[in-house]
Amino acid sequence: MTAAPVAPDALRATLGGLPTGVTVITTRTEHGQDARTANSFTSVSLEPALVSVCFHRDSPFTAALRATGLWAVSVLAADQRALSARFANRATVRELDGVAHTIGSRTGAALLTGAVANLECRSVTARPAGDHVLFLAEVLSLRARGNTPALVFYRGGYHAID
Repeated sequence: MTAAPVAPDALRATLGGLPTGVTVITTRTEHGQDARTANSFTSVSLEPALVSVCFHRDSPFTAALRATGLWAVSVLAADQRALSARFANRATVRELDGVAHTIGSRTGAALLTGAVANLECRSVTARPAGDHVLFLAEVLSLRARGNTPALVFYRGGYHAID
């Protein structure tokens, strides 16, 4: 007996009950900095230090990550909700004009100022995973900001975690 496939909307609704951190992933392309919001970011291994993130297979950002192989993660603080919304658009390249940031010395990718943490990463592999691509990366450098409250997405809305 074969199980019926799970409907995408049912999966989204079910997993909406799992709180996730909110990150902005950045990469430097030949056209400048590009950034996208992601809540699929996760730690994979402590030794070696590995992380992962997923993006839709047809996203221009996925193509940019594949091309560069170098990217940065900014774990958003509770007061950075507007940045999450700004970089959530999947249709266009979003440059960082007007967004406070520094440039990572290891990747050339933007590190958003005020984030809970910033990590610079190098892709180890990019694998198809259903309608997404899973990027596995080694962490090249990181920095964290003490006890800054983090932004969390839960049941369709933003929340702060102290």
